[in-house]
Amino acid sequence: MHGFGSDEQDMFGLAQVLDPAYEIICLRAPMAYGPGFAWFEIAFTPMGIDPNFEQFWDSVEKVAQIIQEEEPDRTVIGGFSQGAMMTAGLMVRHPEKFGKAVLLSGRGVGLEPGGFPGRAFQAHGTFDDVIPFRDGVQLRSELSPMAERHEFHAYEMGHSICQEEVDDLNAWLRG
Repeated sequence: MHGFGSDEQDMFGLAQVLDPAYEIICLRAPMAYGPGFAWFEIAFTPMGIDPNFEQFWDSVEKVAQIIQEEEPDRTVIGGFSQGAMMTAGLMVRHPEKFGKAVLLSGRGVGLEPGGFPGRAFQAHGTFDDVIPFRDGVQLRSELSPMAERHEFHAYEMGHSICQEEVDDLNAWLRG
């Protein structure tokens, strides 16, 4: 799932460098925002990002309806930025629908998705000026009940994806 103000095309670039054993489906968020789309509205405040949680949970439910439950252990849900927040929401509300979660440059939703029985890969840039690194650390804390089923990676980058991150993600997907 893409980030705020982007679209599904933005994620196809990442899909092309991921393990080809996976079939990649890139979703478009339901709300128009500027030239792109958003999963939910957010307000940028001096205290940080303030999500519209009603819209957030509505979007989580829309995505949950799309996910097929035929082989949840073979299903990976993931996203970048706002898409990572969506992934965290799915971990909380629909943990039975997928076996792996990928959270790239995202933040938590204020709930502990530690009941998610699968594995999670989380990555964040230490110089992120959109979703600060401290928010990624907070998400890591929310995922801490997962213990060894959760991997956290920090990279010296901003709000983006780097080659080292892609390499680590591919290794994790194969593991």
